[in-house]
Amino acid sequence: MRLFCGLFLFVTLTWAQQQDLSWKADIFASERENEMAEQDALTRYFGNDKRNTTFFPTWDAMKAKVGDFINVNTTRLKNHNYNEMTAWLQALRLNYPNITHLYSAGKSVEGRELWVLIVSDKPKEHELLEPELKIVGNMHGNEVVGREAVLYLAEILCTNYGKNKYLTGLVNGARFHLMPSMNPDGYEKGFAGDRISAMGRANANDVDLNRNFPTKFPQHREPSGGNDPEKENVAVMKWLQSYPFVLSTNLHGGSLVANYPYDDSVTGQDGIYTASADDKLFVELSYRYARAHTKMWKTGRRCGLSADGDNFINGITNGAGWYHLAGGMQDWQYEHTNCLEITVEMGCFKFPTDDMMPKLWEEHQFSLLSFMEMGLTGVTGLVVDRNNNTVANATISVETGKDIISTEAGEYWRLLPPGDHQVTVSARGLESDTFTVTVIPGSRAVRHDITLLACGDNETKSELYIRGRGKNLIAVLSFDEIGGQVVDELARLTCTGDFTIDKDVSLMLIPNMTNELKGRLSDFDPAAVLIISEGIVETLTFSVSENEPRLFDKAKMDESLLKALGNSIQCDRKLLESKTALRVDDLQLKKAFELGISVGCDSTDLQKKAATVGTIADMIKNELIKDSVNEFSVVPSAHPGDHFTPDQVILVTNAAVAELERKECVQELPRGPNKFYLMGSGKPPYTLITAVEKRTEAMAYEMMSTYCNPETNAEFSEILGKSTLVFMPEIPHTQLNCHDYDTISPFKLLLDEAIGAVPELDFVIILATGGMKVRYINDTIGIGKSIAEVYRSNHDLMKSSETEGCAKGFPNEKEAIREFSWNDNASRMDKSGVNHAADNLDALLVQIGCCYENMASGHLYSENQKSVKNALIERTRGVRITGGMEGMTVSIDHMHKSLPLLNGRRFVPLPNGEHLVKVRTAGGQIHAQFAVVISDKTPTAEKFIGVQSSNMVIITIASILMIISCTFMCRQRVTSVLNRRGFFNGIGSNHGFERIPLYKSDDEDEDEVFDLQKL
Repeated sequence: MRLFCGLFLFVTLTWAQQQDLSWKADIFASERENEMAEQDALTRYFGNDKRNTTFFPTWDAMKAKVGDFINVNTTRLKNHNYNEMTAWLQALRLNYPNITHLYSAGKSVEGRELWVLIVSDKPKEHELLEPELKIVGNMHGNEVVGREAVLYLAEILCTNYGKNKYLTGLVNGARFHLMPSMNPDGYEKGFAGDRISAMGRANANDVDLNRNFPTKFPQHREPSGGNDPEKENVAVMKWLQSYPFVLSTNLHGGSLVANYPYDDSVTGQDGIYTASADDKLFVELSYRYARAHTKMWKTGRRCGLSADGDNFINGITNGAGWYHLAGGMQDWQYEHTNCLEITVEMGCFKFPTDDMMPKLWEEHQFSLLSFMEMGLTGVTGLVVDRNNNTVANATISVETGKDIISTEAGEYWRLLPPGDHQVTVSARGLESDTFTVTVIPGSRAVRHDITLLACGDNETKSELYIRGRGKNLIAVLSFDEIGGQVVDELARLTCTGDFTIDKDVSLMLIPNMTNELKGRLSDFDPAAVLIISEGIVETLTFSVSENEPRLFDKAKMDESLLKALGNSIQCDRKLLESKTALRVDDLQLKKAFELGISVGCDSTDLQKKAATVGTIADMIKNELIKDSVNEFSVVPSAHPGDHFTPDQVILVTNAAVAELERKECVQELPRGPNKFYLMGSGKPPYTLITAVEKRTEAMAYEMMSTYCNPETNAEFSEILGKSTLVFMPEIPHTQLNCHDYDTISPFKLLLDEAIGAVPELDFVIILATGGMKVRYINDTIGIGKSIAEVYRSNHDLMKSSETEGCAKGFPNEKEAIREFSWNDNASRMDKSGVNHAADNLDALLVQIGCCYENMASGHLYSENQKSVKNALIERTRGVRITGGMEGMTVSIDHMHKSLPLLNGRRFVPLPNGEHLVKVRTAGGQIHAQFAVVISDKTPTAEKFIGVQSSNMVIITIASILMIISCTFMCRQRVTSVLNRRGFFNGIGSNHGFERIPLYKSDDEDEDEVFDLQKL
């Protein structure tokens, strides 16, 4: 018995520990979260190397690496107010004058100093090529762990200098700028023991400083961020641009995670992973911090559950992937400086009590050191010209990542993830140069100085030039001498800065196209090729018609060219020669738009001709981005104004809803973050129509507007009169990236919400892109396949081929029509045990476009209008059963399962033919049985089944018949009596009621109409 009680107590305690939902509970991961931890950005970028302690040292590995050192006395590990913090910093300055320098970056609203302590072997001067690193704490005044950690870090760097090899090496190798408090005013308003409140979070003007920086999308700014930058932020922005900072962390509190840019998303919605160009590097930096913490790196829930907690994978998160934040410091810094910054949430308690500080410092001390060590990695060097003069403001570019700028002294530091990287250095008036660097994990920065030669020097002449780093690739080449001179001149102008190409363009310039360069050109894979030739000023398209941008207007292009270069009628038309066409064809660029440009017959005005060609390249870029079919490469525009004229915008955005409600066309049904709009008769069948991508939202809104428009409404009367459409034109965290689909199971939770709002839904049409095809689920009511076939047969592009027309996508998803299932691999990976209401839906996924560039959604509804209409008409083919009760089910002769009545009603889709319908009670007894005939002439049948039992039905019918019989037998006597009493006086006269027809028909027979006077 004692053994049993002990076992019971152990199990109970274990369960209680597992169910601990408090803020201080251990981090707990579900099975699903553990699976996600092997599929996230960290795993995608680093694979098994995420477990390599050379890449990502653990707390124990860092402890061993640092070795024994003098730590802060535990009696001093407590909270410090402004005066105490100032005294701490002053003491370090006085006690370690050779390695510290204390200065103020500015003042707070209430006049407190924004103290910064420099710790370095030469603290008052910048040493050539020594990186400047910084840490900012206490940006939110009541989030104080970072404030204290900065003080403690400064202490150990100073007290161990010359005593601990590792810490001494950090101080000698970098200059640390440590700002304990960016919001000293807010701190003074906070209080110890505050776990989750906002008391003291903002500055003295009640503005959140981490919502107050200039933002990329001003419309996303929250009210808490104020308007103009606050005094503290003005000072900090000036500070950030006064030093060549390389790496930084911004220390916050309230959760336990390392957060990296971007914080703001294109749509301003939460939960949208918004990667920067340096996403891999930021993932590395963030996990570097998290992994050296005792528990931050773990996957799962921390700091409580639900509203009081957060779930993170591997202890890191993309900012916008967690929640959207506009006006944050790390985003502004990434866009406007060379510095890379992450934001660290240091714990579940914002303002811990003094007794909690020793444990928190123990957890974070090695994370801070491991992270700042990353500032000493990557590649660094000097940029000089051929006379050994330093080159300021040179641009250092990598294949994936933002550009950084060299200092006045020609220095650059470029942090990079492990591996080989192509680095290009360019500067105005100098020819660019490229080198390869290999970054080895755990190693200090590679030194690589570079010398740039002047533009136009004979020794800088090249067979090929690359200009710009945009995503729109355009090649400019020539086969003849004059064309080659123009291309050479364009290379010179773009080098000197006398001609600036569009920032979204990357040019490959080949003055003399040879067979040896065909491979380089093919690898470049340009979207357009400009062939520059001597000859009469004109253009000529060599491309097949499908490669020509739809917006390209040759007549206008020729007109612009003639205005720029003038007429040269005496020239030959070289572009028309067969040898030119053969050489262009020999380039084998099957997908590129190939445009020949003749620039005259002589070498005069080369600069003007080169600038004209550069301008044409920019014009071609604008036409390409409106028409490109380069799958998986673009983010569709979030602004309908890019797709539609102003009057059309009203019809294709949520601005349409107010007008539709005014016309009483739709009924809005909000449910949580989702909004549903009901349109139609209110009768089953109920069909959900939802757009799951930003790009297809416009089509859903346009469909709603069209179905409501009085001028077009009659066209859809059959649909609206016989069914109910439920529109969900926008979904939370909608998808911005175009991609193919091999499952729709991830939408189950979304569809569960829809069914919760409208229980009678039994079919969904999902609007997406990433292909030109239809997918269907036929599991429940058996309608998915037939509707998919109707949709495809009415779509001009889908019906013409057995395979889809888009160039890319999943290799096994090329069929134009194919069946999906709710019970697919994606569903089987769901270990949550949740029973999804969506499993009872039939579904249609219509992929209605390849992944076009930004301005390619305005045509979607017009291309799919016929298909959608006929699919929805097909949806009404069947029998509508009404008058039932909850618990009843219906089965059809050919169906393999019974369907429950929903609110006493059900629409059962049926093919043409005669069908036996059986309705059963909740106990399984037959309540009603009848036959229906479905045909093209009568595609919809309706049957009222009543709620009485079968015996009651017989009795009721018999009673009604007896009453009618008695009434007619006695009608003369009844009429006579009532007339004598004056009951019918006036009825039937011109001043009384008109006769009431039994049937609504324009050609009813007079004999089929009752008249009360006759009765």
